[in-house]
Amino acid sequence: MIAAWKSNSDTPETRTVLIISQDTEMVSVWETLYTQKNCRVISEASAQHGIQTARLLTPELIVLHLNLPGDETLALCNHLRPTTNGTLLLLAARRGEREISEYYHAGVDEYIFTPISPMALLIKSMAWLARQEWFVPRKQTVQMYS
Repeated sequence: MIAAWKSNSDTPETRTVLIISQDTEMVSVWETLYTQKNCRVISEASAQHGIQTARLLTPELIVLHLNLPGDETLALCNHLRPTTNGTLLLLAARRGEREISEYYHAGVDEYIFTPISPMALLIKSMAWLARQEWFVPRKQTVQMYS
């Protein structure tokens, strides 16, 4: 006998995606793609507004694509990480391994070299969103019972 389980909801859960980028053309393309995948998309053009929005919304996914000097980008990642248990994707030019390692230590989940096609970014993003259901959130304490 095979049993099937059906959710009470016929529509998938809406995920919040925050895009922090000054590239209005790419933001428009990304907004369209994420919206088609049932995501609520909010975009900000500055680091400060991005941090404020992230604190208010606690998005499941943050796409960071700002042309800032390395130390400013690193500081921004350090500010964004505590705002969400979700995924933080950094889109930036190729840098040295040491610099990239610093971004991972600052909480970036994936450093994605630019340029990247919008569809490739969408595929990576959806994979990260799917993984979130399997991971323990960063802000949650894990208790082990013996």
